Amino acid sequence: MRKVTVFLLINTFLLSGCWDQRLYKELSVISVIGIEGHIGDIKSYFAYPSSNSDPTKYIVLEGTGKTLRETRIDANKKTEQTMDNAELTTLLVNEESAQKDLYALLDVYYRSAQSPMNAKVVITKGSPKKFLEIKDTSSKEIGEYYYDLITAFEDATIYPKTDLEIAANLMYSEGRDLGLPYLIISGDHGLPKGEGMALFNGKKYTGEHLTLRESIFAILLGYRKANFVELAYMWDKNEKKVQVGFNIIDFKKKKKIMQDGDNIKVQYNINMPIVLTEYPPNHLDQEDERKKLEKFIKGKVEKDIARMFKTCQEASSDVTGIGEDIRAYHPQLWREGKWKDIYKDLKIETKVNVDIVRSGSIR
Repeated sequence: MRKVTVFLLINTFLLSGCWDQRLYKELSVISVIGIEGHIGDIKSYFAYPSSNSDPTKYIVLEGTGKTLRETRIDANKKTEQTMDNAELTTLLVNEESAQKDLYALLDVYYRSAQSPMNAKVVITKGSPKKFLEIKDTSSKEIGEYYYDLITAFEDATIYPKTDLEIAANLMYSEGRDLGLPYLIISGDHGLPKGEGMALFNGKKYTGEHLTLRESIFAILLGYRKANFVELAYMWDKNEKKVQVGFNIIDFKKKKKIMQDGDNIKVQYNINMPIVLTEYPPNHLDQEDERKKLEKFIKGKVEKDIARMFKTCQEASSDVTGIGEDIRAYHPQLWREGKWKDIYKDLKIETKVNVDIVRSGSIR
């Protein structure tokens, strides 16, 4: 027993420490990165906290180069510490940069073992530098601010739950295209604002984006309802403007793909129970009044879905994943030609059944 104890004690002195340990005091921990330009002439912005006591204070380093790695090397020369992206939460990519090849811009992060694969990828209107100039308007650390902002949109069924890993898979997917959050700068204070979903065709941003409402239906049809869905419309009823607000309780969809010669039609049948959250006229205890309101909502939803698909088809962006069903259940259609050529000419019909299951406490 004594020999074993002595042997273990001697070995403790021979053990090496954590060979890859990194001390925070020696690092500039990057939480948000902005990218603009193209490979060959590119610029990156790196945001990291400058105060341990106040998380809202941060520094933005700017780096230029021919590659993303060069921009990081250039920015690193401007700080007394080594930059580290182990706590990266968000990548902001300029929309013009993403139109050429988004994967080429993100490759450096996929190849780094330190890069968190759950970091959000966002498309910005204009330079991402503007989106890093919100020091006086946010009470959070900037990385936390953007992560929470995008997560809130995901919970509201406006953006799909997407990160670096999911984005890479979808950029190489043949049956579904990538959709990413699209942000603009709005208001006097220059705050970031969600503007809809950026539509991709393969690895390239198409230059088109859905509205916030259209994005909701793209998520409902292509993925599933997240935590909640809120919608509101204005109804011209009897020459009066009436506000109609409701939450979608469930969104049950059935997809049917039909072929008649060279013509292919996709038909969605949707059952949508809702709870009414705003409707000043009341009288919803009367069946006739409820039926009229359900018919109005049905018409609005069907039109929004039709506009969503029209935008997606014109952009050759299959964010709802119709191609996945074609490839799995109709392989003969998949083999007949290029899927995107077929997709652009698809006839898509949507039939919605609205059911008001709750109308609030006042009747």
